[in-house]
Amino acid sequence: MRHSDGFTLLEILIVLAIIGVIAICAAPAFGTYRRNASMRAEAAELRGIFRAVRSRAITRATHAGVKFTRAGNTWVYSLYEDGNGNGIRSAEIASGVDRRYAGPSMLMPQFNIAGVALLSTTIRDPDGDALLPTASAVQFGSSTICSFSPTGSATSGTVYITDGAGQLCALRVYGASGRVRLLRYDAARRHWNQE
Repeated sequence: MRHSDGFTLLEILIVLAIIGVIAICAAPAFGTYRRNASMRAEAAELRGIFRAVRSRAITRATHAGVKFTRAGNTWVYSLYEDGNGNGIRSAEIASGVDRRYAGPSMLMPQFNIAGVALLSTTIRDPDGDALLPTASAVQFGSSTICSFSPTGSATSGTVYITDGAGQLCALRVYGASGRVRLLRYDAARRHWNQE
């Protein structure tokens, strides 16, 4: 009798079938994980931008700000420094008084999964007001500028980030303190949770 070392065709096909079943079961979970990771990474990047601009305003003893502009279906941001001591203003950006020192840039252009946007259904924002799908995903009063003062205070507002598949988070800037907090929307309970 001859003993053969190796695998039979049947054994190889069974192993390939098992690997295929595992891959099919894991694909949806991996997609969800990837979307969540992209949304968290974008929120972390934006939080870092706000903190850096706040730090610049404090260390240079002048107003500094982030201006968001819609470019098609995406949002871009530019960073500005005050030129006359009264904060960052759209009219002064247009006239060149408040000068741009960085941008325009996109958030996380390498992933292109999550983005600054709202859900396609009406929900309640963290304050309890209706947040319509047609509303702006960047809300700093009636503007899209978040300005930080030399004392560290800021324009209060929110930037909404979605994964495009029903998950939403809100990056909120609190005016008096200039602090930035991340809130995640729980669609099942229709409730915002702070992270």
